[in-house]
Amino acid sequence: MLWSFIFLIILAFLFSLFYAIPFLFGAPFEPSHKKQFDEIIKFADAKKGDRIAELGSGDGRIVIELAKKGAIVHGFEINPLLILYSKVRIKKLGLQKNAIIHWKSFWKTSLNNYNTIIIFQFHTIMRRLENKIKKEAKKNTKIISSIWEFPALKPIKKSEDVYLYIV
Repeated sequence: MLWSFIFLIILAFLFSLFYAIPFLFGAPFEPSHKKQFDEIIKFADAKKGDRIAELGSGDGRIVIELAKKGAIVHGFEINPLLILYSKVRIKKLGLQKNAIIHWKSFWKTSLNNYNTIIIFQFHTIMRRLENKIKKEAKKNTKIISSIWEFPALKPIKKSEDVYLYIV
């Protein structure tokens, strides 16, 4: 009986780390579906020397895939377990020079160093995020958003619930 209770406490703790706590600060972790993932990679069209930011990098799959193409990719994540998971995978693949995961809120990060910004956030922050991007992103920056559209920006392309903008 005691072990069942301890097991439930551990499960509740893990649930809060993955979902409840991050939800207070942004979107909870939800990996992109295969078709969305493929469209994000296609829209990014990453080349060697590109500087890409993923705002809410989750398990690091997108960061890793774009780093394999030679881009310098910075992932910003607030969930410590997802950061650890991403960093272990990056090290195992030998991509530490191109794939960098930051344990940091993207709200406290300037976006002016990137030519592509990838997001999969929550609809409630899209207006605020749009304002941040308009203020900080340099001209002709690609913005790729999964699922949620920006309120005022018009996408130049849409496929599989993935939107491509140029600001």
